[in-house]
Amino acid sequence: MKENINCYLFVYNEYSDWEPALITYALTTFTTVKVITFSVDGQPVTSGGGIRIQPQLALADVRPGAHDLLLLPGGEPMEKGANKEILPLVKSHIQAQKPLAAICGATVFLAEHGFLDNVKHTSNDLGLLKMLLPEYKGAPNYIAAPSVTDQHIITAPGTAMVAFTKAILEELQLLQNEKLTFWLQFFLKEGAPQIQTVPPMNFFYRSYQTDFAGLVPLIRTVARDIFREAIANDLEIVGPQHWHYHNVTGQPGNIFTLEIGVPVTTVKEVPAPYGCRTLPAFNCVSIQHPGAWANMGQTYHQLINGIMTAGVQMSGSNREQYIHCDFENPDANITNIQIGIL
Repeated sequence: MKENINCYLFVYNEYSDWEPALITYALTTFTTVKVITFSVDGQPVTSGGGIRIQPQLALADVRPGAHDLLLLPGGEPMEKGANKEILPLVKSHIQAQKPLAAICGATVFLAEHGFLDNVKHTSNDLGLLKMLLPEYKGAPNYIAAPSVTDQHIITAPGTAMVAFTKAILEELQLLQNEKLTFWLQFFLKEGAPQIQTVPPMNFFYRSYQTDFAGLVPLIRTVARDIFREAIANDLEIVGPQHWHYHNVTGQPGNIFTLEIGVPVTTVKEVPAPYGCRTLPAFNCVSIQHPGAWANMGQTYHQLINGIMTAGVQMSGSNREQYIHCDFENPDANITNIQIGIL
């Protein structure tokens, strides 16, 4: 990302205030990009949600730099031909190949004035564009997608605020920011961390006092013994092997408690060194780690950074569920990671 980037957010009466909300929060909270609001005359405006906004600048005072973003939210006035005063700014911005992002009604505004004729783009609906704009010539470049970026122009329908936000961050090359990426994942459907409460479960296990260096000898051998002993004690196994960590600090040489076991249907007395008890509900942030266990440290690092950024306190207990273990092809492993939170 280039340094000292500004995001110029155009605000006007009845603009759809939710559409730029996610991206402006992301930029302000996690990056050095400065969000600057402006209206045509610099006077206060009232958003579609009834929020009174005092813009920081008037249109005449906007002077975008080489890498500054121009952000155009939608709203009914844009679809009805209002705000033509910003046309010179939009034209110069596009001609200079500076990033420009338009959503919902703002895409109609761009299409109406020919800015999307030769640019791949999307909007609320192709049929709607044709109906609103009989002279619209960009149909061959229309793509039905949550967000489209082409020639530094980002477009999205009004229902795709998350995809719109991600596309802008990609255009500005900001997704290398681990804290920002973690935060954004909560809004994405696929592969996102989840805050959840795991219900109580019956657990058959063996406990160890160890450090990270002592984990290697336990791999493969303990799980085999756990399954064998569970069956020998007439316990019905109802899930994959679990590794539960308690009082882990991450410091070299830190000795912590590790419980390796499996969920079972009932609790009963079992001979030492094994145990069987009902675990209480477990509040956690979880994510699925695909691939080799050697790379799990990176997933933990991103997850913990995100939790700390969100201001959530960790409990000191973590869990791993080994959904699929393939020692011949580690890239096929699937591990569910759960970091306990208070």
